[in-house]
Amino acid sequence: MSLICLALTACSSTPQRIVDEIVTSWREQQPLPNIDETLTIDTAYRVQTRSVRTRLQGATPAGFKAGLTSAPAQARFKTNHAVAGVLFKEGARKSADTLRLSELRGLTVEVELAMRVGTTIDKPLADVAALREHVDGIAPAIELPNINYVNLQAVDVTDLIATNVSAANYIVGDFVSPQQRDPNSVAVRLSCNDQEVMSGKARDALGDQWQAAFFLVNTMIEQGWKFEPGQILLTGALGRAIPAAVGRCVASYHAADQPWGTLTVNVAQ
Repeated sequence: MSLICLALTACSSTPQRIVDEIVTSWREQQPLPNIDETLTIDTAYRVQTRSVRTRLQGATPAGFKAGLTSAPAQARFKTNHAVAGVLFKEGARKSADTLRLSELRGLTVEVELAMRVGTTIDKPLADVAALREHVDGIAPAIELPNINYVNLQAVDVTDLIATNVSAANYIVGDFVSPQQRDPNSVAVRLSCNDQEVMSGKARDALGDQWQAAFFLVNTMIEQGWKFEPGQILLTGALGRAIPAAVGRCVASYHAADQPWGTLTVNVAQ
């Protein structure tokens, strides 16, 4: 019996050790750990939630993010499922801000869209129609995850989930009512140092922006989070993610009926 208890104690303590490693990596700005234990998707989300709540220390998240919302992105991390994570308020940046590769070694540029929560969501939603009732704004966005791991080649989907989907920085533009802006209508381009490096479209994220947001909301509700007015939802990369390099990157957004404007990020060494 004592051996069984010892084994159970070791198993139950493993997630806390992983949580401690992740939180330490964030605090000391070190590469994220590869999780050497075999985690299930459910266990990985529990590790994520505990790690994030430890970092938040009672503060409210800025919002939530979807990741791996395209087949190529899923293939890279050996899965056929999207993932979700939490956005921190200190990650909010303004257009034309400068980020440094010396501080963010895994800095990546992803052109995305953002939705803004208008009314509280505290239980799972039945369908996209129910989600629409809670969203009061659509905006262009750039996510700037820091995909920096001890061994990037060995990272799989459970590593990614447990470490909060590499959430770091993000830029969000001006919000416009969903009645005036169709999130599925936009096309995007990313130019870095005056050279186009990527193009994409809104439906690159799970085939539908609303479906991507619906997945995000219900996934994070399952993890015990509540969505509050003003929080943002990043719905996943459009086109492909671009490893950051020194220079200036400009993301442009254009729907069939109107331009949505541009967002800029400067990258320094």
